[in-house]
Amino acid sequence: METQNDTEFENRHWQAIETSGQIESEELWESIYALRKLGTARVLSTALSWCKDPAPFRRSVGVSILAQFGMDTKAYPQESQAMLLAMIANEQDPEVITSLISAVHFRELPDAAAWLISLAEHPMEDVRWRVAWALPIPNLSDLAMVRSSLETLLKLMEDSEPEVREWATFSISITQEDTPAIREALLARLSDSDFGTRSEAAVGLADRKEPRAIELLGQHLRSDRVGELFVEAAELYADSSLRPALLGLKKWWDVNPELLDRAIAACS
Repeated sequence: METQNDTEFENRHWQAIETSGQIESEELWESIYALRKLGTARVLSTALSWCKDPAPFRRSVGVSILAQFGMDTKAYPQESQAMLLAMIANEQDPEVITSLISAVHFRELPDAAAWLISLAEHPMEDVRWRVAWALPIPNLSDLAMVRSSLETLLKLMEDSEPEVREWATFSISITQEDTPAIREALLARLSDSDFGTRSEAAVGLADRKEPRAIELLGQHLRSDRVGELFVEAAELYADSSLRPALLGLKKWWDVNPELLDRAIAACS
């Protein structure tokens, strides 16, 4: 049962959102988190109303609230799903589209998979990297759509923008899928010009125990820029040929000494 205090709390946060007017504002997101957590029928009703508003800003806020609604983040699934699926059919505003991508991922809506895939060639980088982050939708059971999702990620791994490549490489890396095409794509990204993309590829290859990556991983471990993911990949490989490079890191690498010690032990 909603109380007067709940109503005042809600109104205060809706007003703060209106006053902010910027979807990336920290103050706005504090209010979105608060309204999500409250998760009342009244908040739901207002969020649904905002999803139909002519103003893209309001639609984006409404979608962002529905994305993770209630204490369990999944409250009012029927109402939320119906609204989100209705919106993806016609939404054209890039800001709202980015909010919808997050929402269909968090809500795990398999019916939105084809829509996500269709956005992989969107002209805006901000849309493409979110597609790379969101695919494949969790618990997607349609095997043909899973394959299409993976094929889309493989294409996004070759995107012109580093952030898109990094997220696509991460998403491929953490899947349980292991095919020759995936291994070749990860091997290509291990030589990427972008540090983050190379790092994600290293872990994906180590998870799959791809032997062709070990020599290049050793070179990365001997470079003057070594991130945790390279050391994590070495630990996963547990290959003795990587031990000299890891021992060399003991002289200067203080990012995560415990991880380095584990990697050295694994490669002994």
